[in-house]
Amino acid sequence: MLVCLLRIEWTTTSKSNSDIRSRSSLNCSQYTDDDEILVSFPFHVDMNPFTRVLTKTNGLMNDEGHIYHLNIINQKFFPLTIFCLKHLQQLYIRNMSFRNTNHRLPSEIDRLASTLISLSIYNSQLTHLSEQISRLKHLQSLELVNTNLMELPYSIGNLSSLTFLYLANNQLSSLPDTIKNLSVLSQIVLKNNLYLRSIQSLNGLPNLKGLQIDNCPIEQLPMNLPYLTDFQMSKSNLSHLIGIRTLGYKTKNNKYFYFNNNHIQSIPPQIKYVNNLYFLNLNDNHLITLPLDIFNITTLHYLYIQNNHFRDYELKKIVAKFTVTHPYMTLYYTKSNS
Repeated sequence: MLVCLLRIEWTTTSKSNSDIRSRSSLNCSQYTDDDEILVSFPFHVDMNPFTRVLTKTNGLMNDEGHIYHLNIINQKFFPLTIFCLKHLQQLYIRNMSFRNTNHRLPSEIDRLASTLISLSIYNSQLTHLSEQISRLKHLQSLELVNTNLMELPYSIGNLSSLTFLYLANNQLSSLPDTIKNLSVLSQIVLKNNLYLRSIQSLNGLPNLKGLQIDNCPIEQLPMNLPYLTDFQMSKSNLSHLIGIRTLGYKTKNNKYFYFNNNHIQSIPPQIKYVNNLYFLNLNDNHLITLPLDIFNITTLHYLYIQNNHFRDYELKKIVAKFTVTHPYMTLYYTKSNS
């Protein structure tokens, strides 16, 4: 019994030491300035190019010799020494395999905690983020697009400065509840996450103004987003708009809502409570009628109801009614093909 306990303790200690060595393997003290760090990269970086070519790796350096912007393009190897750049504010990565980091964002990202304000990774293989990303207290913009990202760490809720979150074309299946802690987050893009079935974790975000979640199999609207003005939720699995009155109720700014290409069968009377509804796209749904309440929304200037299931006489009545109540409104309508 004693031997077994000792063996378990040694294994645990060994693993802990291995983790510590892994975290401390990056030795930035050997570099005296940013130029030496650049030399350590396995690829060339054009600094302060007269013309910035979108297909070539480049960067920007200030008069003090500090690199504050990096745009890394078409590289296979991610050099950890990037995290030794003490003044880096913007890091953009395109077409990188991240093979040497096991398709994960390295935990050493926290070395940029005091400077990084924008992180953008496109068309790369990055399936997971490190929990250490939560230490980027100044990060305002996070873009991970077409990276096969599978999940967000729970610690993402600690990004207290984050205002823009762009996660399109990934493999997300859920969102952590901690995302609602992002109190200054104003824009989210989640389109083309084909396994994402719920966005209820976003409920209650206090300052969210724009939300784009097209082409996701989501069945319910988010709730209680008081400042939402731009909402795109087309090509989803919506069958109703229950809860729509809880969107944008604290702002008088015009609302632009896109619900086209869903399975919506009816519009709730509560739609009349949407504050300053200006644009509403209901094309390609299963509507057979509209509630009387929609004719009382005097702020509505654009309405799309093409390719629904209205009968001819019902559609004629709707058009005639809007001609009287909304002579200023642009109405798009056609008979459904079905």
